[in-house]
Amino acid sequence: MKRLSGFIITFLFLTNAFGQREATLSIDTRQVKNTVSKQLHGIFFEEISHAGDGGLYAEMIRNRGFEDNRLPAGTQLADGHLVPRRTPHYNMNGKVSDWTMPWEDQGQWPGWKLEQSPASDISLSLSTFDPLNAATSQSLQIKVSRLNGAHNQLVNDGYWGMGIEKAAVYNLSFYVSNVNYKGPVAVSLQSKSGKILATHSFQPEQSGKWTKYSAKLLAQESDDSARLAITFLSTGTFKLDFVSLFPAETFRNRPNGLRKDLARFIADLKPAFVRWPGGCYVEGINVESAPNWKRTLGPLESRPGTFSVWGYWSTDGFGYHEYLQFCEDIGAAALYVFNAGVSCEFRSGEFVPDDSLQPVIDDVLDAIEYAIGPVNSRFGSLRAANGHPAPFPLKYIEVGNEQHGPWYAKRYNRFHDAIKLKYPGLTIISSMGIGDINRWTLDSIRVTDMADEHAYKAAFWSFNNFDHFDNYKRGNHEVYVGEYATNAGVGHGNMLAAMNDAAYIMGMENNGDLVKMSSYAPLLENVNSRHWPVNLVRFNSSNSFARISYYTIKLFSDHRPDENLQTKLTIIPPKTATAVFGGGIGLATWDTQTEYKDLEVIQNGKMVYRSDFSNRESEWLKLSGTWKTSEGGFSQSAEGAQLTALLKDHRFDSYTLKLKGRKLSGYNAFIIPFAVKDARNYLRVHIGSYVNKNAVFEFVSDGAVANLSKSVKLAEPIEAGRWYDIRIEVGKEKVDVFLDDKMLMSYSQQERIIAIAGRDTANGDIIVKVVNAEDEPFNLSLELKGIPPGSFNSVDTYTITTGKLSENSFDQPARYIPVKKLVRFSYRNPSLKVTPNSITLLRFRSP
Repeated sequence: MKRLSGFIITFLFLTNAFGQREATLSIDTRQVKNTVSKQLHGIFFEEISHAGDGGLYAEMIRNRGFEDNRLPAGTQLADGHLVPRRTPHYNMNGKVSDWTMPWEDQGQWPGWKLEQSPASDISLSLSTFDPLNAATSQSLQIKVSRLNGAHNQLVNDGYWGMGIEKAAVYNLSFYVSNVNYKGPVAVSLQSKSGKILATHSFQPEQSGKWTKYSAKLLAQESDDSARLAITFLSTGTFKLDFVSLFPAETFRNRPNGLRKDLARFIADLKPAFVRWPGGCYVEGINVESAPNWKRTLGPLESRPGTFSVWGYWSTDGFGYHEYLQFCEDIGAAALYVFNAGVSCEFRSGEFVPDDSLQPVIDDVLDAIEYAIGPVNSRFGSLRAANGHPAPFPLKYIEVGNEQHGPWYAKRYNRFHDAIKLKYPGLTIISSMGIGDINRWTLDSIRVTDMADEHAYKAAFWSFNNFDHFDNYKRGNHEVYVGEYATNAGVGHGNMLAAMNDAAYIMGMENNGDLVKMSSYAPLLENVNSRHWPVNLVRFNSSNSFARISYYTIKLFSDHRPDENLQTKLTIIPPKTATAVFGGGIGLATWDTQTEYKDLEVIQNGKMVYRSDFSNRESEWLKLSGTWKTSEGGFSQSAEGAQLTALLKDHRFDSYTLKLKGRKLSGYNAFIIPFAVKDARNYLRVHIGSYVNKNAVFEFVSDGAVANLSKSVKLAEPIEAGRWYDIRIEVGKEKVDVFLDDKMLMSYSQQERIIAIAGRDTANGDIIVKVVNAEDEPFNLSLELKGIPPGSFNSVDTYTITTGKLSENSFDQPARYIPVKKLVRFSYRNPSLKVTPNSITLLRFRSP
């Protein structure tokens, strides 16, 4: 290997270059590219997938106030769907959206069920007479007319079971208004089979007034699927409301607190900020039902709750005050996102007219005053009365969520001016919709401190677009990537996702002059309520685990440099090109009925396979769909996504695939799998994608589909009933697609290894980050320019490496985490071995 000029530090493994790729990473420690923001890594929290209620918020009772059967304000029920008021949509030129939301009928008291012996006579009903308060206007009336047998109880399973720990204490409370019930009730924690884990007996007073009862329940055993039972031991009638059960030990042991394991996952990331309360949750399904911070203050039983756009009621128990307190507890700044008087554009799009916007602006100013206003102000004094006279760490304000365009921009200007006039030190963030920073919005915004870009990407996008932020025009605003994740083609979130997330973070870090803040999204997912394909931390009632991406973010955040250094990665081409597209072939459709025929595979000018569907249909494995042979063709006639047949027992390397395709009906056109590894992993050509408008290369990873390339617009849609000639030339490193002998698109496999370097200015340590998403190792030579011998005496290495489809799990929650090694220098070893499918961080320690 040729020795480069400068001081070369080489270490870690004695390697043999035979059979491995080689690359060099040159780092010029004398050239600082830019600085890296200390606020780069933050947290995004949204009430989605029961992230809060049934998750971070430690309340264990579902529907504690018996209000969850309510319809959200401003809606009505029709044919099993919520229907909002039909008002003009803010972003549809005054047109009215026809959006509706499915409404799951869970009965009058979701979460609760009555269990009684056959000979007993117990009835339940909702009562609105003499409510506990206006916020919980419904109570559950229980009439026990006759008891016969021991099994007579009202049961709550919590959020898909309650996780109870042996020797742990649980704080129980509830309200009773006793009409004429004379005997006791026993409240117990039970296993799913009915075994008593903890119990306490109460004697309700016969005062006819609402009375609060409470007890501490000490669990005698552990159970992952426990429940709370209220057992009736006498006859009579009473009303029950606001039943609550909390673990006595919460995060920081705060009353009305947070689940320890989930809060600890967040705190361990040491986030610079926490964005709250969303996300689409901020927008609401309509204006009237959108969240409002004032409704989340005060006694828990006085909080009416908010209907999440993800289809369930949240209690507002983790409210504005609790959010601000949590930020303070973990040393993070608060980033409050407020509703800008407009609901989600993908839902009703209802909005407050411009001439009625001032009360919304005033409400935002009130929220800011509550967080940081003086104690002699109206809402600052309320904060003090709630136990926190000192200001909270509110530093960032975001105007709405995912709104965009000139209409939003003009509205943003009004909020910006009003907030800056009163609180000039706050950073105000503008929304850019879903996607990149766009001129359509920016051109109508007079000034913004920061613009919020949302980036949900498919696998390998981060490698193919590593220069994404390099190409941004710099201006008078900074960038906050408020939501990012690799969430297509990566299952629930595997090693492939982590490598792509790592590459994306490195792209942001490499553009530290522009990108100042970021937050992965979504954060938490109750596995029983999955509303988004990929989430950072998964949990159930008693256990939790973080995905590999979580540990990647933590690793990169813990070792965030202050300066980017000028680096150059040079990948040495292999002496012999590797055929990266070898594998099987197939045929497929997506919401389309299509027929294929005359399929041929040609290698080196020789035909090596020709289809004969009429006589050799058995050669094809029909994975999904309805495949049928007719007049020499092979057609798929069913509706549905990803309906596929694969050619059995054939693999090809560097070949030309020819076939004819005819669209019969449906939305798209032709899908041709190639480079097939197995039934769930392959590449494919999709002609007529996106409703027959485009063509694109796609890949299927563990059954999930994602784009592999940018889409190419078709000159004209694929006509139904017409035969098209399709030719796919599969080379060793490039694939060309022809339609009727005209070049349609090409795809070349890019090297999937990237590296950057930076410096910690506090101690002079050099930090190198390398991601290798290839299936082969690299010998990586490092050249550190400007560093004299003896500047470093050791290097900490952190590596995460496993197969692309590997994931952490409940059974092995920390199987794939960074492995640390402390390595002494060896000046004789020529290279660092970067293992396949790995994330590596090197920290050169100063003496």
